[in-house]
Formats: sequence, C-alpha cells, structure tokens
Amino acid sequence: MNQARQLRGWIGALAPALLLVAGAALAAPTITGYGSAEFGMSPDEVRERLIEDGVTDVSEEQTADGDLLIDGRLGGTPLGGDPAVETDLRYVFPAGSDQLALVVAFHPDVDDHPAVKEQLTAEYGQPWGEEMAEWWLEQLAEGMPTPPLAFTAWGGDEQQRDRFVRLWTFEEYLTVEYLDNRRLSGQP
Repeated sequence: MNQARQLRGWIGALAPALLLVAGAALAAPTITGYGSAEFGMSPDEVRERLIEDGVTDVSEEQTADGDLLIDGRLGGTPLGGDPAVETDLRYVFPAGSDQLALVVAFHPDVDDHPAVKEQLTAEYGQPWGEEMAEWWLEQLAEGMPTPPLAFTAWGGDEQQRDRFVRLWTFEEYLTVEYLDNRRLSGQP
C-alpha cells in the first residue's frame, strides 16, 4: 500500500513534465508546403491549388536537367485575408518525379524582412539557433552567385526531419524556400 502511494505520488509529480513534453511535441512546426499546395502533390493538383490561392501569371518550363518549374505571382489578398506583398513564386518538381518538392517565394523588398521573419516565426515557431544557421549558411552559400547577407531556418518536427523553411536575405530581395529534402533528392 505504501509503495502504491509512492508510485502515485511519483507519477503525479511527473505529470506536469509529461504534459509539457507532450505540448511541445504537439506545438512542433508542421511544414507541409506553401499556401494550399502540399509537398507530394502532382503538377495538376498544384495547378488547381494555384487558382484557389489567387496565384496569377502562371507559366511553366522544363529545365535542361528535366525539372518542371511552375512560376506564378501572388498579390492582393491571400486566403488569410491579410494584405500580401506582390510575391513571385516557383514550384519545383524534380526530374523523374511528379511530386512537389520545393516552393520558392521571392520577395522584392529587403525592408519586408522583419515582417516576413515574424510571419514565419508565428507559423513555424522559433527558428534554429544562430550557430546552426551560421553553419548552414557556410555550407549552402558556397558556390552561390550572390552571397546572402543573412540566413534563418526552421525545421520540421520528428516526423518531418527532412522538411525545412529557409529565409535568405540578399542585398535587394528576400527568398523563402519551403522544401522537402527527401523529394528533392528523389526519395518518395
């Protein structure tokens, strides 16, 4: 009886910690794609979603490497109702795949950086620590035609270790990449 009481007391003491861990797990960012276009969708499914999201000026091209690129422009009021800065978008389907793996949003004004970073933080939680971002910047910036001024990254939860959102700051514009690294590398 005394052991049972001690066990209940121990479990009772652990309960708040377990709830905190469970809450953190539930609060982990979910990176599914961009707008209503989700990673893994076919080009036809994405084209339908572009219409729903208000993307205009849609064009397509096949690269020399065989990637399918669907480009468009988002402006006006998005689904959330907040005014949107006009943004150029690129949806990437890697060669040999008909699944969306990457979306790049090009923001033409560097002054939008605080608002874009705030919106991404509200959606995906706190970005990775500065040391991790600096390490990634060193790894990724090599070979880029224009070196970025800053880099911030958000990572997916335990089930989405290969999904990231990356904010690149250049001298005259920003880019936000929503990527599923598994699909980019040809894995299902």
